[in-house]
This record gives sequence, C-alpha cells and structure tokens, in this order.
Amino acid sequence: MLRRTVITIVSLTLTYAGLAAQSPLSKDTGDNQFGSSLTLFSTLAAINAAGYDTGIDSSLNEHFKLRGEIRQALASRNIPSLSALRAFYKEHKKPSEAADLGQYISFALLASEAPKFELPSGDLPPEVESLREFTPLLARFYREANLQDLWNRSQSAYAAAIGEYQDAVINSLFEANGYLRNPSGYLGRRFEIYLDLLGAPDQVQVRSYKDDYFVVITPSSAPLVDEIRDAYLAFILDPLSFKYSAAIKEKQALKRFSDDAPALDLAYKDDFSLLVTKCMIKAIDSRMLHGGQVKRDAFVDQAMREGFILTAGFATSLQLYERQPDAFRLYYPNMIAQIDVKREQKRLREVQFAQSVAPKVIAPPAKMQIDPAEEALQSAEGLYEQSDYETAQAIFRKVLGQTPDKALQGRAYYGLARIAVRENKKEEAAQLFQHTAEDNPNPAITAWAHVYLGRLALAAGDAEKASGQFKLALATDGISAMAREAAEKGMQSTSSSGDKQQ
Repeated sequence: MLRRTVITIVSLTLTYAGLAAQSPLSKDTGDNQFGSSLTLFSTLAAINAAGYDTGIDSSLNEHFKLRGEIRQALASRNIPSLSALRAFYKEHKKPSEAADLGQYISFALLASEAPKFELPSGDLPPEVESLREFTPLLARFYREANLQDLWNRSQSAYAAAIGEYQDAVINSLFEANGYLRNPSGYLGRRFEIYLDLLGAPDQVQVRSYKDDYFVVITPSSAPLVDEIRDAYLAFILDPLSFKYSAAIKEKQALKRFSDDAPALDLAYKDDFSLLVTKCMIKAIDSRMLHGGQVKRDAFVDQAMREGFILTAGFATSLQLYERQPDAFRLYYPNMIAQIDVKREQKRLREVQFAQSVAPKVIAPPAKMQIDPAEEALQSAEGLYEQSDYETAQAIFRKVLGQTPDKALQGRAYYGLARIAVRENKKEEAAQLFQHTAEDNPNPAITAWAHVYLGRLALAAGDAEKASGQFKLALATDGISAMAREAAEKGMQSTSSSGDKQQ
C-alpha cells in the first residue's frame, strides 16, 4: 500500500507585545539560527507520556529513534504527576492533529526556561492562554521524570538529525538572503528554526511573536527547504506590507478576482495585504527556481490558478529588480507601484482558477495583529519614503497622542524631526531630535538623532556642541555602521571647523 506524504504547515502570525523576550529559544543562540530547545523537548516529552501518539507508527521513527527511546524511558520511571498530566492532555486535546501539537509548540515558544516554564502575564494567544495550568504540571513532570538527564542523553541524536537538514536549509536561506540583498540581523529581528524529534513527522509550524519568527520542524520524509524558505521570506516581507499599506490599498480593486478563486484559503480572501505578501513570495520562489524559464512559467501559472492573483505581475517586476542595485526592501514600493490594476484585470479575466489544490495541507497565517501605534508608525515611514511628507507628518503626530510608550513616541519624534529638516525648520528639527534622543527608541535611531543634532550644531557654527553630539552617537551601544561612519565624518568636520576658527 502506497502512503502519500502530507506535510502539515501551520503558520500563526500573531504579535503580542513583549512576548518574544520570554522565549527560551533565544537564550542559547544568536540571530537566525537552527537548533533545538530544552523547553520544547520537555513539553513534547510530557505530552508523549500523557497520550500524544500521533505518527508513532511512522517509518521515520525507525530512522530517528529518539521518540521511541524517550517514551520507553519515561514508561519505566515512577512519575507521580503522570495521572494528572494525562487528564490535562485529554481535556485539552484538539480535533485536528496539527492543532493538537501546535498548541503545545506555541506554549513552548512563549514559556520561560526549565525548570519553571512560566508564561508571561498579559495577553496571550488563545491556544496558549488555555494551557496556563500546564505550567505547574510540566514543572512537576520535569523534576519527577528527570528530563534534564534525558535531554543531556539526547544531544547526540539531535546533533545528528540537525546535521541531516542543516546544510540544505542554511544554503536555501543564504540564497534567499542573497536574492533580497538583505543585511544579516536586519533591524534586530530574529528568525530561528528548531528541530524536535518527539512530534509527529512531516510538521512545519511557524510562529511570529513581536519581532521574532520561529519555525519548528519535525522529522520529514519529504524536503522541507522550500517551506522554510517561504517562512523566511514572510519574515522579511510582513513588515513591508504594513509600511506600504497605503500603496497596497490602491490595488484592492483586484481583490474580487481572488474572492472568486475556489482553491484559495479564506484567510487570503479576508486580508488583502496577506494575499499580496504570499503572491510576492510565490513570485520570488519562481525566480529562484532551478530548471529554466519553462519551469518558472509553469510555477507562476499554477500560483495564479490557485488564486495568488499578483504572482505573474510581481514575477515580471522582479526581473526589473534584478537589473538594478538596491536591496529588495528599498525596491519594494516600486514592486507595488508597478502593479497596473487595469493590466492585471485583463490578465486575470483569462485565468481558469483551480477547483482544488495539490495534496499538501498548508494552513495560511492568521491575520497579523500589531499595536495600533506600531502599525501607524510603519505606515508613516512608508509614506515618508514615498515623499508624502504631509500625510506622514499627520500620522507621526497622531502617534504621540496614541501611546504612552516612550520608545514608540521616540520614533514618532524622529519621523517629525526628519520632516522638519526637509522643510529647513532647523530649530524645530533640533528640538524634535532632542526628544528622540531622550526617549531612546532604539540604539540605531538614538545614534542617528545625535548625528543629526551634531550636523545642525555644526551648521549653526557651534563646533564644540557638534563634537559632543557626534561623541554621544559613537558611544551609543548598538550604533549602526552607517551612523558610525556619519558620526566619524562629523568629528572630522568639527576638527576642520575648529582649525579654521583658530
């Protein structure tokens, strides 16, 4: 009997303020890593002991033997909390196998390190909120089952398994990064991949919490490289869809075509910006596809038939992007602007939409939710970059009254200050940059605020004050390379100015 492999990809793109800082997955590694997690291991070990049997008969368990070995070790130990754990798991079991595993993956991504496994206070994703009482149970189970010992004994198995995936995955992400001309550690955000050997096979679960993306994979009988690369592309593109939301809305007349696509998931029909991002990902996939133009065209045609209605337009625009020098994040507004609504309407009238999709089960992301002030700031930055200073200024000012968060206010002051510079309102710009520096929104912006203050002081003939501001910029921990270069040039200018005055 032939077994058809179905890779289940679950992607929940939910932003809850402050949650990412709790993640234990960030403790051991830096930005953009591929590894394993004690908290995730402990969580999945507990549910395996409590009755989670999905995929236990898979042939992959013969290759990756750890799941069976851990279950056997736990079954041989005296664990007083096990009966309560089994009752909890049974009570919270989900009808969908992917959702059942997914809630515990979400828990592990947000809980603190062993041995406490504490969840942060405040708003949590609904599937994690319902598991709050799992924390004390897991803490007891961790201690009674001596999971630290099992984790230590499992390291060689994890290292071997990661070795089977790592080269292909990392090479794919490097290739994507190269195509996007994307700087490493872009804007301080993190993209982390975790392999766990205790879950059912063929799972790719994606989460976004605040600025951080996590991809959790389990042993697979099919390549996962494309799915992980698409998650990485979403990590890069999601912020841009907020930043240029006004430009995206101008293309919304095309939405009626996606509404008529039978195979397109409802999530994309409900959120046009989500659809735009996925179409962009599909288009990038087509350009990175090996095998020649015929294969690329077939990929784009299939994406269009599935309801990803902007894929063809974006694929054409990407050819123009490839022939110019800017990074993708800078070229992105051109990609949106090059979508001609009338031309795309004509193209879409000829598309025969598919009635169903191929055998992969892909759950699209939930609608991304961010703080209204954060969303407003991203939109204002996009308008600023498109030279719509009047509208950007109004939104920056609105943010000041919209949130008490000093970091967000600092970014709003920074936006207003740059507009004041463009309008040659130097005194107002200096006051606004000073507000920015005092609110200290983040090291990169704070450093630039000091650079601008130095330049303004230098223009006013105050070399001593300028020098002080440039020194403050250089002393900022986390200053960007460009800001450092600008501050160093400013210091040279103050020296030249001082020599002339003498």
